[in-house]
Amino acid sequence: MIQFLFQGGSGSHGPRAQALAAVTPGSKAADITTKPTQVKNLDTLAFWGHGDQFKLCGKSVNDLRSIISGWKRLNPGLKTIEIITCNSRHCTSGDPYAKRLKSSFGIMSGTRGLKVKALPTTVTGKLNAWSILLAETNGKSWVYITAPGKDDSMLMQATKLIQFTTNAAGKSVSFKGDIAQRADAMVREHRDRKWTMNYGYFNTLRATLGVV
Repeated sequence: MIQFLFQGGSGSHGPRAQALAAVTPGSKAADITTKPTQVKNLDTLAFWGHGDQFKLCGKSVNDLRSIISGWKRLNPGLKTIEIITCNSRHCTSGDPYAKRLKSSFGIMSGTRGLKVKALPTTVTGKLNAWSILLAETNGKSWVYITAPGKDDSMLMQATKLIQFTTNAAGKSVSFKGDIAQRADAMVREHRDRKWTMNYGYFNTLRATLGVV
């Protein structure tokens, strides 16, 4: 059993998390502010929201650990935490969010032994690197882009390849279609590149997660 918890409010990740739950057998989706409850056979909590080196779904490492602890206390079978977001594996110094969350688990919070899974690092590793997860619910397609750099300029260049296209008049317009297909075309077109793109459909997204 998987419980998806999404970041609501302005720019809500709810529709994407709900669409992911719809193609994930034995799962539910709820706002991250939902009070922890006992869920039969719950073994995985999956978080989807805005992410960076310091926060996930607007929560610090300590804040998120407290939320996880509450669910674990009511669901002793909980074994895995999944992080579906941008930049949880990358940082400009120290350790990225996902690693610090894993390192914070322990006996006192009842979180010892929990496995953490997140989207992959770029080929150059965690430091001075960036990532972004794009997803759309019409075709349920997604693209995860990573790039090295002291800033995110290369990442943004790659991201614009997905977000924009050129129309018949030669003007740049927003791309509204299947972004997995768009990513496939872009990686074939840009053979000499330092950025990476993983892409597919919602039923394959969680398979991209790796153990931290």
